[in-house]
Amino acid sequence: MLRKKNSINRLENYELKSIFKLSNFQIFKLNRIFKLLFVVLIVLQSCSGNDTQTQSTTTKKIPLVKIQVVEETEIVSYIDITGTIEANIFTDIVASTDGIIEILYARENQTVYKDNIIAVINPNNRVSIISKNKLIINELNTKIKKADTTSVLYDSLQIELENANKNLAYAENMYQTIPIICPMTGLVTQRHTDIGNQVNIKDKILTISDMNSLVVKAEINEKYFENIKKGDKLTLMLNAYPNDTLTGIITLIYPQIDPVTRNVKFDIKIQNFSKTLIPGMLAYIKIPVASNKNAITVPEQAVLTSPDNKNFVFTVNTDTIARKIMVVTGISSGNNIEITKGLKPKEKVVISGQEMLKDSIKVKIIK
Repeated sequence: MLRKKNSINRLENYELKSIFKLSNFQIFKLNRIFKLLFVVLIVLQSCSGNDTQTQSTTTKKIPLVKIQVVEETEIVSYIDITGTIEANIFTDIVASTDGIIEILYARENQTVYKDNIIAVINPNNRVSIISKNKLIINELNTKIKKADTTSVLYDSLQIELENANKNLAYAENMYQTIPIICPMTGLVTQRHTDIGNQVNIKDKILTISDMNSLVVKAEINEKYFENIKKGDKLTLMLNAYPNDTLTGIITLIYPQIDPVTRNVKFDIKIQNFSKTLIPGMLAYIKIPVASNKNAITVPEQAVLTSPDNKNFVFTVNTDTIARKIMVVTGISSGNNIEITKGLKPKEKVVISGQEMLKDSIKVKIIK
């Protein structure tokens, strides 16, 4: 390897001698100069690369953040509960005796009117007596067909048949079918039986509801009792109409707390809604439980929590330096949270990129 290198040097020296007609000493000096220049170029290139890398690293280290100017605004905190649409005025039509449903005029979603007959029950005792007399008549008719018309037996059977028909007519007059009279005008919301079915006394036949009396039945824990008052307007949504926001008014608060659930019940009347409402629909209700008309609020994601469970935010001043500020939070609503201590109006709070920040670090604000 050394011999090869020496051979290359001798070749280079020979070429320099031939081209420039230089002495050995001059060639030696030129070689030294070329080597020095080569080293200088390498050093300069290395320094230039380091400067570029350092500059790039420095640029990358400046965190990018989004900010929001703090303002005073109203905030209302809600709790969400559910309720069910029910009719305040309804009645169950029940059987007045044991028997068979002979006639049933009404079906679900049909309007019925007060004092009209909506069903007829054939009582079991009437069915039994009439069936027994009809069976006797059928047996007598069979015997008469087989008997000699000139015989004494035939005459006797005819007398028995005449008496049986009288007994049947008497039973039909004495044991009448029982009509069911509609006690109110309303909509049939449930039909519990059908024609030909056996019913016992007090069994439900129909449920009739006054659709003008529909309300949302809801209940709330007693600790929020002070947050509901008769006449309060509430915002609600029905599961059947998820794209509609409705307004309701509390019309009744029941004067008793359930000893098991510790809840108080109340009614909400839906206002100015033209779509069809039916009993059983599910409602989602927002109950305001706290508010502040002049609250300092920030997005919830702007508030961070330290290992010792204390809340803080980062603010940015005019020289784009992030400052860690300890804060006390209040009520929340949606994505916003109230700051009761630590911030003032017009301060700039970091709302994005704050997770990687440290106190007194320089940042770059982006929109």
